Amino acid sequence: MVRPVIMAALLALVPVAAQARSLTYKAALSGNSASAKTGSTAKATAEIIVDTDAMTVAVRMQVSGMPVTALWDNLVAAPIGPVHLHQYAGTDLSDPDASVLVFPLPFGPSYRATAEGFAVDTGAQSYAKGMATLGSTASFEAFVAALDRGAIVLNIHTDAFNAGEISGPVIKAQP
Repeated sequence: MVRPVIMAALLALVPVAAQARSLTYKAALSGNSASAKTGSTAKATAEIIVDTDAMTVAVRMQVSGMPVTALWDNLVAAPIGPVHLHQYAGTDLSDPDASVLVFPLPFGPSYRATAEGFAVDTGAQSYAKGMATLGSTASFEAFVAALDRGAIVLNIHTDAFNAGEISGPVIKAQP
């Protein structure tokens, strides 16, 4: 009699344990966003996938109108990379002094030149390792909360615009 009860309890847990919580966000980058008023004609679209169980972040991005060689040389050589996520204190994304770097996309094999510009596909990256690169102790939970409230921006730094040539807010994708 005890075995069927235990088996039923275990089976009830299986669907929960087997489902990782994957959150999908999107970003459209331009030189005319609140956080980048450069006038650049380059554009980018990105998908950011956050796995809340594994605590990973994956970024897939397509950039047009900007070659990979335009990326800021100082950040290409740095562990943070020329493309990364910034967190703002609130949803006013126009004050660069109100932002901090929250997730790096180091330059390397995940970046590749395309006929239109370049692409980035990081695969799932450990949030903790990314934060260690920055010397930060910001929690994963706080990062996800900032994503959900629209306080994260994806930014591309170039030789021409060290502060960021194009950027865009990261918003939750519609199902």
